[in-house]
Amino acid sequence: MSASPKAQSSSLQRLAQVLPHYVSRTDSHVSRISRLISTTSNLDTTLLTITYTLHLLHALFDRLTTLRLSIAAQSLSDLLSQLPFAIPPSSTFYATLIPSPTSRLFRLTTSTAALAALIDDVRIFLRLGGLLSIYTWGSSVYRSPPQDWILRSIAWGQVGACAMFQYLENGAYLGSKGVFAFGNEKVNKWYVWSSRFWMAHVVLEFGRLARQWSLQREEGIAKKLGTESKDDENDLGRLLVKNDEEQREWWKQVYVNAAWLPVTVHYGSETGIVGEAQLALLGLVAGILGIRDAWKATG
Repeated sequence: MSASPKAQSSSLQRLAQVLPHYVSRTDSHVSRISRLISTTSNLDTTLLTITYTLHLLHALFDRLTTLRLSIAAQSLSDLLSQLPFAIPPSSTFYATLIPSPTSRLFRLTTSTAALAALIDDVRIFLRLGGLLSIYTWGSSVYRSPPQDWILRSIAWGQVGACAMFQYLENGAYLGSKGVFAFGNEKVNKWYVWSSRFWMAHVVLEFGRLARQWSLQREEGIAKKLGTESKDDENDLGRLLVKNDEEQREWWKQVYVNAAWLPVTVHYGSETGIVGEAQLALLGLVAGILGIRDAWKATG
């Protein structure tokens, strides 16, 4: 039974009323996404968040597949124990259980792993020109070095660590693609050492954050003690607001750095120290914290 012309007309009117709203919201979100990925750093943060999400999903699907195979193995064992004839106690049965290539879970497991590997490759490719940015960073430190000698030393240490990281990663990546005559052993060695220099940068970042906290605390106490007259109450209020914003940013950097530290140790180790799921969760912490602020900035 078809709807009456009056009901159809009413539905079309409601659609005409709500459609501009949804089109406008879609345009707004697409524009924000376009602005988000328009810069290299934000694009890398976006891809980072996506790839670690895929790694987490792959780890979940892989565990589900293992669980299914374990259940199947237990069912096979129970079936053998119920055979009508006796099996000698010394008998040993071997069975190889593999997931069906046509199962949906198997396809999800392989596709998420493949897409995550592709995005990882893209991220490394986009970083090939990173030495130019590091040179610019080092040049700015040289022209306008931090006044505090500890921060100045840390800045130069981070520039050097990042330069070595990028140099080794570039060499390993190009060697893995056949551009350089590197064997697999040398490629893996360069990747490991690049991650160790990344770890050095992260450790130095903890030092920078600790020194920054100490200096800001000293500066904040001095300014508060120096603000005594009523005429300066507004200045004190603005100072407190500024300090709150700086503290939120400082804590965000601490959380991001704390998430990256075990990741760098994992990749800087010959055998690794954490599983794929734990690695993905750590990467997601850094990715989500980074993309959240980047998304707000596009609004």
